[in-house]
Amino acid sequence: MALMYNTGSGDGLPENARPESYLARIDPTPTEWVTVLQEATDGRVLGTGSYLTSFVGREHALATFSWTDGRVGQTDLSTFGEDVVFHDGLTDTSERAEFFVQRRRHQQPVVEPTIEFTYSFLWYFAAVPRPDGSWYYLDDAGRDQELVRIHRSDTDVRVDVAALPLRRYLAVRERFLVIQHEQITLLDSAPSPRIHATERTEVSTYDFHSGHEPYPAFVRLCGKYLVLPIDAKPADLGYPHTTAHSYPDFTIGTDPGTGQSITFTCNPDRLSSHFNNQGTPDYLTRVYFRREVLRRYTSEPSRYQVTSGRLSCLGLWGISIGRNDEDLVEAYLGDLGRDLPSSERAHWVSFNVPPRGGIDEQRLRRDILGQWTDGTADPLHRLAQAREHFSAALSATAGQPVYRPWDAADQIAFAGLHTPTSSEQSEADTQILTLAKGVIEYLSTQALRTLPGADPKAATINCLDGWVKHTGGDPTTLVGPLRQLQGLRSNGAAHARTKDWTTILTRAGLDRLRPDEQFVRLVSSTADALEALANHADAQARPAAPGEKEGQ
Repeated sequence: MALMYNTGSGDGLPENARPESYLARIDPTPTEWVTVLQEATDGRVLGTGSYLTSFVGREHALATFSWTDGRVGQTDLSTFGEDVVFHDGLTDTSERAEFFVQRRRHQQPVVEPTIEFTYSFLWYFAAVPRPDGSWYYLDDAGRDQELVRIHRSDTDVRVDVAALPLRRYLAVRERFLVIQHEQITLLDSAPSPRIHATERTEVSTYDFHSGHEPYPAFVRLCGKYLVLPIDAKPADLGYPHTTAHSYPDFTIGTDPGTGQSITFTCNPDRLSSHFNNQGTPDYLTRVYFRREVLRRYTSEPSRYQVTSGRLSCLGLWGISIGRNDEDLVEAYLGDLGRDLPSSERAHWVSFNVPPRGGIDEQRLRRDILGQWTDGTADPLHRLAQAREHFSAALSATAGQPVYRPWDAADQIAFAGLHTPTSSEQSEADTQILTLAKGVIEYLSTQALRTLPGADPKAATINCLDGWVKHTGGDPTTLVGPLRQLQGLRSNGAAHARTKDWTTILTRAGLDRLRPDEQFVRLVSSTADALEALANHADAQARPAAPGEKEGQ
């Protein structure tokens, strides 16, 4: 875009007073970010605002370079005789303007102005706010996508919106976004001759001129341009993000003659089934992946749930999985194309391996043969159940809750405990820390000290130990696994490893196992201990049978 100078020239102006740098950034079809609001906070006259307009309103907007948002963003009352008309600030019919965004100031000067968007924009994306006032949304894979960014500095406040989502919203609303801008730059002396330039196109109109009132000397740029909606099919606009699919090939076997991998697309439409033989691999063809494929999901327990039989994301999507004897993750070829988001498939391809280690027999019986199965033993599920039983039984004995209320982040982390996706010690350490925190560190020492036989000055596990001894139990069996867990946490997972780390592993029979195997075994022994302690507490509460000593 280039200004047409009617009089004067911008050649002698300081760089910050020249309009070309701003005009060069104008793009009616942006693909990155759009500044929709900007206000100077250091006394300068600088402002950018925006509003929505219809296809008819675009001509009205570009008819003049002055701002044409009218009364959007503010309410007022008008009286006509005895009639009172309330203007809600959402539309201005005379200016064909609709509210989009504003920075609303409050009567209390100490209150930070509020940045507000029209609700339909936020609702379309199911946008999620951040503490700094910015917004994001989740794509079809459940991953964060930035929508609104807020920039605050000593000189101004600026609000940027992601361009392609914004233009998608404009398309579904059948609207244009009018970006209005005004900037006055003070000068030491007035240009001579006086500057006056204009620029008009199908999508913009700007005026640039110099003056000397009410300031000694200045130049002023004022005008607007349109951000155009994206060109998309109406059916595609039902989603706030693109829905294009790609179906990569996955390795499904190995050619015995050449040793080369056999691959085929995961596109469900190209796969055969029991009812439709297309001469292609079956929908239920098994595909295998290194277990590390799940790490990106297990690392975000607030967003993804990973069990032995399923991976799911916030109700947005889910895929059935299994595990074979070589601990490979198993999935059906058709499910990879039907249930896995398109943006996730490249990740899975990178962990794809030829079949080996046999199939998940439990999954075969359940999915293919239609048989009832108990499913694969899940020590983490048993741990959760044991903790609940332990909490209820000990709380009844103590007369008060023995576990402190969860912190939300810790509760999510504990619910996200998982079989490590590698044999790395660091991953096992993280899991041990979370396990110890949820099982031991959340115990209320105050509550445990009220148990019969507990030392009123003892620490948590010692309170349990005293109670078990007092009630005729075996502390080694009932409390010993919890001491092992706490010892591994304190002597390696949470701090620099000491010689006691190896000693504890050896005593627990874990020293010859990989770190991931150690953790699984530790979960099982912890669940056993919690369940045994709960049963012991239940036995104390049960009335003694005839001929049985109380507490046996």
